[in-house]
Amino acid sequence: MIEEAISFRAANGDILSAVLHHPSQATPRGAAILCHGMESAKNSEKLIFLARSLAEREILALRFDFRYVGESSGKFADITYSGEVEDLRAAYDLIQSRQPGKTVIFGSSMGGTVALLFAAQEPNVAAVVTVAAPVHPENFPKRVLTPKQLQRWRENGYTIYNGQRLNVSLLEDLARLDVPSAARRIRCPVLILHGDTDEVVPVAEAHELNESLIGLKRLSIFTGTDHRFANPLIMRQAMTEALNWLTEHVR
Repeated sequence: MIEEAISFRAANGDILSAVLHHPSQATPRGAAILCHGMESAKNSEKLIFLARSLAEREILALRFDFRYVGESSGKFADITYSGEVEDLRAAYDLIQSRQPGKTVIFGSSMGGTVALLFAAQEPNVAAVVTVAAPVHPENFPKRVLTPKQLQRWRENGYTIYNGQRLNVSLLEDLARLDVPSAARRIRCPVLILHGDTDEVVPVAEAHELNESLIGLKRLSIFTGTDHRFANPLIMRQAMTEALNWLTEHVR
């Protein structure tokens, strides 16, 4: 296998940093794109594990940094779901230029929601796996901020979250999102992985996502598991299930 450091341009002009995992076989059987969460990056342990494991199964795998994090250009303050969907589009187009054919998508947390939103608009996505994906990201500000803090965010044009600046563009973007409606437009197989003690995204959102999807789907709830799947054994179980789903549907 070869791990190739590459970069490509997002729709807004930012440069996105990525690693492309080439299988040893000259012609891959398909491709996979791996999307990290809000406070993660392409070098997360689970993305590296998945990318290498997919390449071992003769699947071309791409893990990349969204425009605001890691080695990509851009500012974290400008993060929006719609912006990340644009980044995923750029990644998808890159993969199609290198390996046209079936492409599957994995997304963790915010990256999982982005994968769903993208699959709703791109009918050629072969399959999706989500891990702890928010179905109601618009509720996130209400869970972490008081009404007064939300009002100040709107008035000041930004807020500080976990030491990071977030511009009001995120609030405006969240108000336009309708993930359940987008999920109903998805036609590819979807695997939903979620912990029943997720303190960030309530497990009820995983059940709602499952109910919203009209195609082939599977819901796997992990007992006693938090948002980050902190237990290494449970994380490995979840990633193995994800790997098998992606491999099955890329053929």
